[in-house]
Amino acid sequence: MSDVANLLKKYIDVFNETDDTSRQAGIAEVFTEDAIYSDPTAEVHGWGGVNGHLGNFRKQAPGLIFALGEIRQHHDTVLFSWSAAPGGVGNPVASGEDFVLLEGGRIKRIHGFFD
Repeated sequence: MSDVANLLKKYIDVFNETDDTSRQAGIAEVFTEDAIYSDPTAEVHGWGGVNGHLGNFRKQAPGLIFALGEIRQHHDTVLFSWSAAPGGVGNPVASGEDFVLLEGGRIKRIHGFFD
């Protein structure tokens, strides 16, 4: 598995993490300290902003498990697809693509788009 694929797997693991402390540790590993995360519902900055946003999301969508899809990369840019299903099984109830800018092997900016 490539370094980028490993990074994105860890990102998905962070998104699926329900424990705030464990999620914060994962965020520090995956994101730059000044990272920006945006999707149609929010734009947040830094590790604390990302953790707060994901914590709120986990409370709104308990049991929803994300899976990594196709990854396309060149230089320090990545485009990948994802899907989410209750318990991680069955037909996805959500899907989309994220566009990522990397810096030093971590996520500097990530922009999510929902299908």
